Amino acid sequence: MKIISNLLEDIGGIRIYYIIGLLIFVTLFIVISIRTWRMPKQDAERIKNSILNDNDTEKIDD
Repeated sequence: MKIISNLLEDIGGIRIYYIIGLLIFVTLFIVISIRTWRMPKQDAERIKNSILNDNDTEKIDD
């Protein structure tokens, strides 16, 4: 791991990619968390039940 960190320190301007990646992750985490908390309870129950129940799957005719 030391070799990789030394290599990345030698590349000029590489820190901006770390910052951009962290900002993208934090932004997406916050957006997904807010959307999940604001989701109506009926929608959450429907999604939960559809994952556990295989009877609701659509049949595909070939």
